[in-house]
Order: sequence, then C-alpha cells, then structure tokens
Amino acid sequence: MRLSLPAPAATALALALALGLGQPARADLVIDGRAAQALHCSALLYMVADELYHAGYLGRSDYNAAQQAAVRMLAYVPGTNDQKAQAMRQRFEKLMRSRSLPQLFDEFDKTAPWCRKTFL
Repeated sequence: MRLSLPAPAATALALALALGLGQPARADLVIDGRAAQALHCSALLYMVADELYHAGYLGRSDYNAAQQAAVRMLAYVPGTNDQKAQAMRQRFEKLMRSRSLPQLFDEFDKTAPWCRKTFL
C-alpha cells in the first residue's frame, strides 16, 4: 500500500522542516517500530539529497523529487506535521552526531533500495 500526503500537506511539512532546523530543541519524541524505520529512511534521503544538491551533484528537479519522496515516507510516522518535523530534526541531529559524511552516504547506499521498496 502506498501512502502519500496531499500536495499542500507535503509542501507544508517540507516548509516546516526547512524553517524548523534552527528551532530550539523540544522534548524528544519516542517513535519505534515501522514508523522509526520510515523516519530514518526519510531523514537519510532528505540529508543525502541536500548534500548532493549543494555540492552540485544533483539537479534541482531531482533534489525536489528526493525531498518530496522523503516527505511521503513520513506518512508512516504518526503525529501532526509539527511533530513529524520535530522528529525529523531529532533524527537529523542524531545522524549528524553519530556519523561522518562518508558513513552517512554509505548507509544511504546500503538502505535506499529497501527504503524505496518499503515506504514509497
């Protein structure tokens, strides 16, 4: 089954993610099981697409498509758009603390096919 957010909701969530990266931390949300896997896949895709785009290796349309796919994966994560944006910020922070950029890309390469098949 493929879940997706309506275009306005996806746009609102993407905007919340982009604007919220500088927000002060809130209490950590606890997300587990399949929702945590979707969150992790989404965060990896979002971060890798951002890095590749800003390094000049990904065109604007591919960047937009990757970011929209990352937002679609969040349909598997419970909560409001604000809570999903908060969860993504938390996952970004955890990934950035625990992995170097090469490790992040390596993990993405290994998990992207499963993420795509499972959540898109």
